[in-house]
Amino acid sequence: MTCRIILILIALFDGGVQSLSFGNKYQDDSSIPMDKAKVTITSTNAINISSQSDECYKCNPIPLAIHVRNKTVFVDTRWKTNLHITEDDGTRVIQHCSFSKHFKENGTYTIHVNTTGDAKHNCTVLITNSPKSSFIALYAAAGIFFAVALLWWLSSKYCWDKLYRKIYPNDGENEPLIDQVTISHDGSLKHSHGGLISSVSLTSSTEIHQSSKHGATQKLQGVRGSPDTKPKKERLKSLDTFRGISIVIMVFVNYGGGGYWFFSHSKWNGLTVADLVFPWFVFIMGTSMIYSFTSLLRNETPKHKIFWKILRRSCILFILGLVINTNGSSSVDMTELRIAGVLQRFAVTYLITATVHMFVAKLPDTMTETRFKDITDYWSEWIIISLFILVHTCLTFLLPVDTGCEKGYLGPGGLEKNGTQYNCTGGAAGYIDRKVFGEKHIYGSPTCKEIYHNDLPHEPEGLLGTLTSCVLCFLGLQAGKILCTYKSRSARVMRFCIWGIVLCLLAGILCKFSKNDGWIPINKNLWSLSFVFCLGGFAFLLLCFCYLMIDEWKIWNGAPFYYPGMNAILVYMGHELLHKNFPVSWDVPETHASKLAIDLYGASLWVIVATYLYYKKSFYVI
Repeated sequence: MTCRIILILIALFDGGVQSLSFGNKYQDDSSIPMDKAKVTITSTNAINISSQSDECYKCNPIPLAIHVRNKTVFVDTRWKTNLHITEDDGTRVIQHCSFSKHFKENGTYTIHVNTTGDAKHNCTVLITNSPKSSFIALYAAAGIFFAVALLWWLSSKYCWDKLYRKIYPNDGENEPLIDQVTISHDGSLKHSHGGLISSVSLTSSTEIHQSSKHGATQKLQGVRGSPDTKPKKERLKSLDTFRGISIVIMVFVNYGGGGYWFFSHSKWNGLTVADLVFPWFVFIMGTSMIYSFTSLLRNETPKHKIFWKILRRSCILFILGLVINTNGSSSVDMTELRIAGVLQRFAVTYLITATVHMFVAKLPDTMTETRFKDITDYWSEWIIISLFILVHTCLTFLLPVDTGCEKGYLGPGGLEKNGTQYNCTGGAAGYIDRKVFGEKHIYGSPTCKEIYHNDLPHEPEGLLGTLTSCVLCFLGLQAGKILCTYKSRSARVMRFCIWGIVLCLLAGILCKFSKNDGWIPINKNLWSLSFVFCLGGFAFLLLCFCYLMIDEWKIWNGAPFYYPGMNAILVYMGHELLHKNFPVSWDVPETHASKLAIDLYGASLWVIVATYLYYKKSFYVI
């Protein structure tokens, strides 16, 4: 039944059931590949054709054809393409045309080159087949999602309450109600409701005796002066919802994100949707950390036991990361085992940040009464985090790397800067990982390889980036301090917004509000300082939104993201280990519509699993 539903969805997105072909990569041999356009270039004389993607920063054009009169090529439609058409008559090179154009996906174009003159604009571009937008499936999916979300919200807001009252019309009728409360001189408390009076005696003991209108007496524990009374533990659904948003998006983009470029990681500098989720996980890990420490401190847990918990959790996360790195291998070759990874970065970041905080953690009711006590009471922690930033910056810009590489280089190597830094991928960060781990033990297919054609491997979860990862986790810890220190809505929201705006401005200043031309560009592969500040700012603002909508205004209950947020590690491990297995996924036609349907299905499947586990009260934590 489930498979039938998915096939119908694919058919709706892709234009018909007749286009389904689960064994072929493309629908037919003559079709244009996904994210490509077909361009035919014709000329009366022999010409040279070269091109380069606009995404490749400061790259020389790559030759496509030499001395041809008619040539058909496929060009990338994700970004603008720079085309250069020249003619070499033996004595000089005549540039007929050089232009940049964003071709439409699956479009068919013809470029006629007029070689009768020396003018630079002798090319005529004609579109012979204008295709439909590749985003139609995305618009349809978004419309369906918002429609379902709206209907669910309306039904849960009104219909379920009415249905419940019809099924249980007398529910709550026998509960005592209090409308008016008075305290007499003898220390007794009286309340009245509907002409009925009940009394509550306040004594030095820990019991309250309350009589209801039916004459029953209830005994309530924990009145004033009780040594066993504990502060009510606050459970913010917004934190789990934030975590759930991150895990659901992560599952979707890891499954392919419908093949759209903005659901994949950036080729080098810049930000995409896929670049958001891992840093947000690190941020919310820091936010949740403050609640764990508060609980441990209230229970007066010794520091050596706290550290053991930290070390144990870090080791488990690291081992699980190695399991994921070897998933899909028939046998593990230890000489080429990738050591770093997502969960490994979590493990080391948690180990460092939690250990540092262990020595300065304090209960909210023991903090000083100052306006900025969430900052001033942790001044030593701020010094350590500042040292992390200083060490990261010094190593990035001052460490001598391989011969021929600029000091402070932050690029992808390969074709960037016209190939002058070809073997300098990642600058100091890449150099440190290659020296410590070895080239065979780091990620061999970096995202920049497709565009920049570099040969060196690069580890996006490398050692140097761990320092800035700790900075981001500390920013999440700061959000947790705000929640634990200040109880009023205005104080929390104001601080969330200030932190979010200031961090985003700092990131903009460091990158000069430019993708490639800043001092420190926003770069997920390097976990650059601007990247951490930018994602930290976004996280503060998103957390503020979730906090207001869910915990304060109660407009939204966090569904469906709240459920996977409660079982994040299980959802993450499950989607990583089973993402190539039926019924989680299977081969579909190589189109955005088909891929979007199967990737949404895969992500939704894990949401359903998490929701089922939530109602079964099964939660898996480390």
